[in-house]
Amino acid sequence: MGRSEEAEKEIDELRSEMQAEIMAREREAKEKLDEILSKKNMEFCSRCGKKVSSRLDWAGKCMWEGCENLLCHECWDVNKYRFCKEHAKNIVDEKTEAPEKKEIFKEEPEIKIDLSDVLEGDEESRVSKIQYYASEYWRWLQKNMEKSGPIDWTPHSYIENAKFRAEKKEGEYVIEVYRKRWLMDSVKLTIVVCPYDSKGAFDSAALSAYIHKTARRYHGYKIIVLVTDGAGAELAQFVNGFSDTSFSLFLAEPKKGHLNYNIKDAITMGYSPWFNQKSAPAGFKERLKKSAETVSGKSVVSEKAASKEFGFGPKDAHDILKSCRFLDHVKDTDTYIWKENGGQSS
Repeated sequence: MGRSEEAEKEIDELRSEMQAEIMAREREAKEKLDEILSKKNMEFCSRCGKKVSSRLDWAGKCMWEGCENLLCHECWDVNKYRFCKEHAKNIVDEKTEAPEKKEIFKEEPEIKIDLSDVLEGDEESRVSKIQYYASEYWRWLQKNMEKSGPIDWTPHSYIENAKFRAEKKEGEYVIEVYRKRWLMDSVKLTIVVCPYDSKGAFDSAALSAYIHKTARRYHGYKIIVLVTDGAGAELAQFVNGFSDTSFSLFLAEPKKGHLNYNIKDAITMGYSPWFNQKSAPAGFKERLKKSAETVSGKSVVSEKAASKEFGFGPKDAHDILKSCRFLDHVKDTDTYIWKENGGQSS
């Protein structure tokens, strides 16, 4: 009894410390934002000109590279205007920036985005256009994962109760899939959406160095998605033949609705439905259930079947299935029985 009370006391103290730390960080963030707004004298939305009296009414910065102009929630969320008034003229006109043009992926044979006002010969405008494609593709991925659930497996683990968060980091658009723990989050998979300018001569060595360097900067298994406005044959061939055990590579062309990847890579092939607007992704349990057999009225899955379905290596298949709490391992076999209360797809 004494040990239980001592443990409860220790837990209460940890909670108090965490709460104090959270409050301190919130206070620090508030002070820093106040300082930034004060220095920049940002009192009016850079898009609509409305006076903004509270920091909570700011939604984000103009999406033009290097621009610090802020936009209010009404422009950002309601009207879907995500460039300041000055830079919007360099990207699209008022009509082509309307909400109905912002949703890139729809169930259509071809994706159509009217960016006719972009000056193709202007390098700065071209780079901003590709960043626009990448940011919208990233937002589509978030919506897709909110609807279907986040990716909940890697070649090395099943991510039970998977959650995800998204943020922009150093010009790249990132989604982290993690397993929620009591005191910390364990990132198991990171999706990195990278704007990629395919104009000019293709340099396979430079691209290989870039994607490997990018992969090393993030945690867990990595999925890198290059987003461009038009891929040449050499770039598409490079992506279609790319294979690496530490990460997967995709090439997305939102303007055309194309997705390139190595169809012979079982791991990358398994991830592809999350990145293709024409496919419906399935979670780990749902896919595993499809590879199971029914024996005496119970679902039974083997490590061999899991390896074939997901592309797992023998050891990874064993470790992953052994860790699944919805499965019971049959001793001295490579077989697992689906628990009656854990057989529903997540």
